Amino acid sequence: MAHFCTKCGTAYVPGARFCDECGKAVNAAPSPAPAPVPAPVASAKPAGVQRRHLILAGGALAVLIVAGGALAWLLAPEAASAGSFSRAIDAHLAADEAARDKLLCLANLPYQKEEIRVASYDSSTRQWLDILVRSGLYSAPVEQGSGGWVAQSQFVYALAAPGKAALRGDKLCVAKGVKVAKVSGYDQVRDLGEQQVAMAKATLALTDEAAWFAKSPDRALILQRLPDGDLEVRLPLALVDKQWQVIDQAQMSQAAMTGVMGKAPAAQGAGMLDKLKSVFSFGGHPLVGKWKGSTGEILEFTKDSIIENGNASTATFATEGNVVTIVSEEGGGMAMQISLSNSNNVATLTVGGMPVAVLQRVRD
Repeated sequence: MAHFCTKCGTAYVPGARFCDECGKAVNAAPSPAPAPVPAPVASAKPAGVQRRHLILAGGALAVLIVAGGALAWLLAPEAASAGSFSRAIDAHLAADEAARDKLLCLANLPYQKEEIRVASYDSSTRQWLDILVRSGLYSAPVEQGSGGWVAQSQFVYALAAPGKAALRGDKLCVAKGVKVAKVSGYDQVRDLGEQQVAMAKATLALTDEAAWFAKSPDRALILQRLPDGDLEVRLPLALVDKQWQVIDQAQMSQAAMTGVMGKAPAAQGAGMLDKLKSVFSFGGHPLVGKWKGSTGEILEFTKDSIIENGNASTATFATEGNVVTIVSEEGGGMAMQISLSNSNNVATLTVGGMPVAVLQRVRD
């Protein structure tokens, strides 16, 4: 089959490479079509590397969430709870030796003296010292006459070596420490202006008891003689620097000044303290009501009088801590003192510095 030159139309034999007429190249192998250039592919990281990066990113996010939560928790005020109140009271008692001594020590007699002389008619003091004799702190009493124009029998109690070892200064102490066993009042928080306050009632337990006390056959009777024989205390607390703390009278006064009455002159601090106390119905004259003595006699107190065997006499009452000093007009101006447990249910009547009776509140 003949082939013709595409330029001049001259026929040429198959297999010829050039046209014989015009010299144009014929039967040349077609130029190969350019190979398609593949589209660039983005470089991909191995799947393991991707997963590791995702894990690291997720971990960093979790750390940020946890850290944010922890920071919010640290910055949040401490909640009112049994735990927070117990911690605050334990810290207060651990730091304040005077507060511990008021709970753990007896100062009703001059225990630092080598001997204590008791009149024969003072049966209450003799009963108490007899308990200490049985506990090994004093030797058995020796009866002596007082001499003089009016001879009077008295009993002499000599301090024994264990008694000297049991003293802390001029006080007789039953233990070295105390801790909270149970607490209440954390559900009665009050807002006084910008200050949160509460009144806690704590039942305490002794720690590191004195050997003589732990072994005494009269342990329960000795506990009753402590200022807070039931080992219960009522303490004011406030939220200070986002933590609950036991506050003293000065802090109570400040809280009252700024919270109850607004800003007030410092000279009104005492009145502000009374105002704060009234918020929780504590303080004031705690003896009001009927009391029963160990021999069955009934003694009744009103806000301004004493009623004994149906006979009323006008009296004044001054309260300092758990001690109420009473001056009766019919008593010739002689002062009596009554020391109450913090539960206000048990009290010790003292005359002339000597305990003469234990009183129990009568509930109507």
